[in-house]
Amino acid sequence: MKALCFILPVLMIGAALYAEEAKPEILFPDHHLCLEASGKVILKADKAVFSFETKGEGPTLGAAVAKAKSNVEALVVDLTGLGIDRNSFATSSFTSGKSKSSYFLTDKKDYVAVLHTTVTLRDLAKLDDAILILTDKKAENLSGIQYSLDDPSAARQSAREIALNRIVKQRETISRILNVQVTDVQLIDEAPFEALPWNSGMTYFGEKYPGPYNTVVQTAVRDETGIALEPAEDAGGFYSPDVTVETQVRVIYRIGLTAGN
Repeated sequence: MKALCFILPVLMIGAALYAEEAKPEILFPDHHLCLEASGKVILKADKAVFSFETKGEGPTLGAAVAKAKSNVEALVVDLTGLGIDRNSFATSSFTSGKSKSSYFLTDKKDYVAVLHTTVTLRDLAKLDDAILILTDKKAENLSGIQYSLDDPSAARQSAREIALNRIVKQRETISRILNVQVTDVQLIDEAPFEALPWNSGMTYFGEKYPGPYNTVVQTAVRDETGIALEPAEDAGGFYSPDVTVETQVRVIYRIGLTAGN
């Protein structure tokens, strides 16, 4: 029992010493350089999402649903005839119930069912014809078109590289003018940023605070000089807007005086 009482304090002291030795180096020493920069890429949208509704009426709820589904299928067949993949269509919502337009003293239209279908179009060259087909076939509640990038990852990477190159230029300028030496990187972060020890838990998103960076935003159609364009009055078709992909990065370096100072 005496041996056990002796061993326990020894083990506790040993564990404390080991924890002290294994304690990681404190991040962000007093001499550090924190740099931030943003990167932005503007591309043409290559994906459009829109939706439409089809309605079916019948003497029973099942008949109304069947009619609505049949109407959707007829439109989908016409649209796939343009070369649009059938996987581009999805039923986003469905409503049904008693019809307010049923004939008096008859049950031919006692029930109504409405299917809301979303179309994801990845070939914008087919957009005009798709809208015209839906209009001609009298699809109901053809909603506004939402443009975006089908895969923004490459654009994000380009924006990230632009931001990092700007940070490198900042680092070189500060190091040269202030005569300090950058030794190693302490942190690399991308917006939205984590809180730093010296900013009291506040999270900073850059010039657009508190709006988030690392976003994909639809902007107006612009020419080569960046001036927003208005569609010509005699022009036809639907216009794909620009999409801005923007991010912000932060790098924290350890610094010291240059040799000889």
